Amino acid sequence: MKNLARYILCLSPLACSTAFAQAAEVKVLRDLDATGRTTLTREELVQLLPGANMSRISAKGNTHIWKNESGGSFIISSDNRDRGAVASTAAGKWSISDDGRYCVLIEWKLIETEEWCRYIVRSGEDYYATKSDKTGTERVHKLSIKR
Repeated sequence: MKNLARYILCLSPLACSTAFAQAAEVKVLRDLDATGRTTLTREELVQLLPGANMSRISAKGNTHIWKNESGGSFIISSDNRDRGAVASTAAGKWSISDDGRYCVLIEWKLIETEEWCRYIVRSGEDYYATKSDKTGTERVHKLSIKR
């Protein structure tokens, strides 16, 4: 029955490409092993993150873009695609924890404050954020980091 539902869904090329693109984006840590993965150290993050242009696609499908200012702050923008609303911005703070995690606090205006710390893993040319860099089944979230 599941395969039949996929077949019916894929009668529409747009729905098919969207469904498979979303499925391909869901990854766990062990999926990165084929291309080799390295957890960045605190020292590497101290070199990489200040002044870096960052972006991600949230779990709700929103595109978030920000620049890590050297003083530990940033302004993040969201396209708010999930709500069909106009783009918005929010103030945020970033830091690197003693154990080498990238930590973020975002004070969204219309939704709950977001706060998290994640290990940053490099696989090939791509970066991923993850709660644990030891558990192969831990989810990873793609994070664009550009200097």
